[in-house]
Amino acid sequence: MGTFRILLVDSSNWRYVIALRAEKSQEPFIEPNEISLLESFYDTKNDWSCFGLFNGETAVGFMMIGAENREERYVWLDRFMIDRRFQGKGLGGVFLEKTKEFVLRQYDVDELVLSVTKNNDAAKHFYRKHGFKDTGLIDPEFDEEIYVYNLLK
Repeated sequence: MGTFRILLVDSSNWRYVIALRAEKSQEPFIEPNEISLLESFYDTKNDWSCFGLFNGETAVGFMMIGAENREERYVWLDRFMIDRRFQGKGLGGVFLEKTKEFVLRQYDVDELVLSVTKNNDAAKHFYRKHGFKDTGLIDPEFDEEIYVYNLLK
């Protein structure tokens, strides 16, 4: 299928990452990647890191990780997307599993946390399919449902 890599967004690949786009129907649910990159530079209290998801040399997706809580041992997967040209090929699932492995190697945490817009049923189904559990909690800042994945399964 390919060589799947998670690469820190840097001066060599940022243009590929900002060219990635969600499906039109998904756009209301996720910020454009260029906004996430700006957030990673200016929202310094959450120490966001941006990563390109590559299949071989081709950028196919993006994610942003940060807001690590060392006391409660979790980190946020704040953005996760696959470009519209590469959706429906199983890459989302492949990269979500790679992301879990990546977080275990890179962070000293037990849980991966994310939030989903309440009416984004497709994303909720996707994350549940990959082992995330609905916590029943709501992120008060964005009124989104919080899901968690226990990395120590």
